[in-house]
Amino acid sequence: MSVETSKPRRAWSLLIASALLLSFVAGQQISSAQNTPPAYRTKPYQLNPEDNHKLDQLKDKVDLPDLPSFTGKAKFVTGTVEQGSKGGPRYSMVFEAEEPQNQVIDWYDNVFRMYKWNNVQKATSSVSASHKDGHFASISTDAVVKPGASNARIHSSFTVHYQMAVR
Repeated sequence: MSVETSKPRRAWSLLIASALLLSFVAGQQISSAQNTPPAYRTKPYQLNPEDNHKLDQLKDKVDLPDLPSFTGKAKFVTGTVEQGSKGGPRYSMVFEAEEPQNQVIDWYDNVFRMYKWNNVQKATSSVSASHKDGHFASISTDAVVKPGASNARIHSSFTVHYQMAVR
């Protein structure tokens, strides 16, 4: 056999040997990957008893500590309170207002600053802050009601979320 015919055979032999080696290594990686546990949870998180998260419907607005009620022309629509929540009760109240949403947000922004709430975060349609006693409040305008709707005097609706801190 000449040297020139043995070079292609040797190249093919090396190529086949390399392919076999790579397939063996890949097979080992696949089999070891099958033995690793999945990255997602296989058991659900444990929830506290149902009565700890019961929502009660509010019949009227609630006066909240260190957060006065909106002084504009607003009407209470609906609300809930979660009494068993961790840290203290959580309130959520929805109002309709004759004032536009930017006036509602500006009013609550001023209240947070006057009552010395911390970490005031203001955006176009929401404002939130935390109180030195641990309370947290967030006011957001959920929708702007268009004039010409069922009640043309209503210009905005807003939701007050309040987490009371109990110590």
